[in-house]
Amino acid sequence: MATALPAGFKPAFTRIQQEGDFDCIFACIAMLTKTTLKDVRQLAVDKFRLPKNGPYWVSETLIASLLAHHRLVATIYKEYDSNPLPDVAILMVDYDEETEMGRHALFHRASIPDTQGGIARQEYVVDPAYWVEPQKQIRADWKALKPAYLIGVHTMAATPATKAA
Repeated sequence: MATALPAGFKPAFTRIQQEGDFDCIFACIAMLTKTTLKDVRQLAVDKFRLPKNGPYWVSETLIASLLAHHRLVATIYKEYDSNPLPDVAILMVDYDEETEMGRHALFHRASIPDTQGGIARQEYVVDPAYWVEPQKQIRADWKALKPAYLIGVHTMAATPATKAA
């Protein structure tokens, strides 16, 4: 895996920076759904009973519900074991086994044209952390973040009702 992104590389997802120390998952969901961090948080409060003010825990169920609201399907957290990731995933990185805590970043495997007229695959992470240096906010060396868990994400299959709409 290349450690640098190709010159002129444009990520498929616009980076949304987390505002506090604990809203990285909401920032990743906002990137995936092309909404704002504020809108994701407000949806969680209005529709999925997240307390307006802490304390709270963002569960797998809440993550899946927020994504499903935008017609995306989320897997449960799976342990990262160095096998190939799905094309889109939310990674739990910088995980501390003792405290069982980590933070989230958005993984994507993009298809980009190569120099021979074919298609190359480019893996990268969009990191929402506000403290990350600008050159590391979108990076190809995502394994340096030591992913421990992942949630796979894909588009929800169209149903006959959604096809007619």
